[in-house]
Amino acid sequence: IQLLANARKVELNDVDELYVFNLTLDDYAETYSTGMKKKLAITGVLAQENDVFILDEPFNGVDIQSNMIITEIIKRLKELNKTILISSHIFSTLSEICDEIHLLRKGEIIRSVQPEGFANLEKEMKDFTVGEKVNQLNLK
Repeated sequence: IQLLANARKVELNDVDELYVFNLTLDDYAETYSTGMKKKLAITGVLAQENDVFILDEPFNGVDIQSNMIITEIIKRLKELNKTILISSHIFSTLSEICDEIHLLRKGEIIRSVQPEGFANLEKEMKDFTVGEKVNQLNLK
């Protein structure tokens, strides 16, 4: 975390004040699980005091409590008028925190949806993705 702060020339007086994810910050990152590495990366990015944040799958691999913390961090950043770009496959979380959702296919934006269209988009995606596939399983 200190290395990231140094790279951005951000003075970091107390790393412990960034301690919101219950990480043991004295361990080497290579010993961390995927979720722990994700939380460490988010902590390091937040220490840089950016105006724009790009978060790639910030909710994947982390526990429920950390998901809630990340969601609240994103909401707080929005209140501070920061720009946050999130790539994610977890629609329910996106619909809770996003001002706009863009669907990508092969690197191109194929559709942009505002909050009032999120529920319809989710239904369309579910119908397209799930369709009759679960019925094919003939679960009993």
